[in-house]
Amino acid sequence: MTIAIDSGPYTFSIKGLSAPVISELSNLYSERLTPETDGFYDFSLSIENTSPLRRFFRRQRIISVEGVKPFNPISDQHLLPSIEWAMNWAVAAYQHTKLSLHSSVVVKNDKAILFPASSGSGKSTLATYLGYSGWQMFSDEMALIDPNTLEVSPLYRPASLKNKSIDVISTLCENVNLSNITRGTHKGDIAHARLYSCGQFSQFVPTRPQFVVFPRYVPHKETTIRMMSSVEAFAMLLRNAFNYNIMGKQGFSALSEISSSCHAMHIEYSDAHDLNDYLSGLVK
Repeated sequence: MTIAIDSGPYTFSIKGLSAPVISELSNLYSERLTPETDGFYDFSLSIENTSPLRRFFRRQRIISVEGVKPFNPISDQHLLPSIEWAMNWAVAAYQHTKLSLHSSVVVKNDKAILFPASSGSGKSTLATYLGYSGWQMFSDEMALIDPNTLEVSPLYRPASLKNKSIDVISTLCENVNLSNITRGTHKGDIAHARLYSCGQFSQFVPTRPQFVVFPRYVPHKETTIRMMSSVEAFAMLLRNAFNYNIMGKQGFSALSEISSSCHAMHIEYSDAHDLNDYLSGLVK
């Protein structure tokens, strides 16, 4: 079966899905998941068998993105998170009209905060908690920034939670809509959280960032804040930019402007409620 997913800025055509996987994706995307029709899609994904024999014995599948196969073969049980990773890869690899950063994005009172950080820092967990607690979560994984306006685009994508983060969010966000847990992927156990209805998402508008926060979760740590210079912020943002080098002068100018116009800080924390109070004070 072939479906289409509208994530806001981009549309995806995904071919070769089974009914159970479509049901899981439908839970995450609601009416933004539709049967594919003739028309233009920004990215095309295809779920393919690895070999005729594998159809009958320990079947494995491989995901093709625009005809490229960037991932190792996987079992059917790992398809849901793998599709999400493939969608991220497609945008990071082929989208170069906007500056893309490895960063969560949250918005409150028309002010955006970027959380650029490497995997394992807790940025997705933090963004998911904030998104459940009155903020708008534009993305838990990728900031897409217009190089002309510096506005960040909202993405209708579920938050991806790994390992202990699943239990953390289940505890902090009691009624969050979680997918089934996919166990034993190369990244560990994975679940996805849908925070908003399509109607709620339709109220999100591109927003310019005012703050850049480099978060790091440290167990039992009191919230510690260290302000950063624009030069240090630029260097850290550069490490988290997917397509800075491809965009050339545009990418440099956008990253420079964000670094100089935003307040930047490094925050270590263990209490998400305490950090929420601090960040809410910043965006009053």
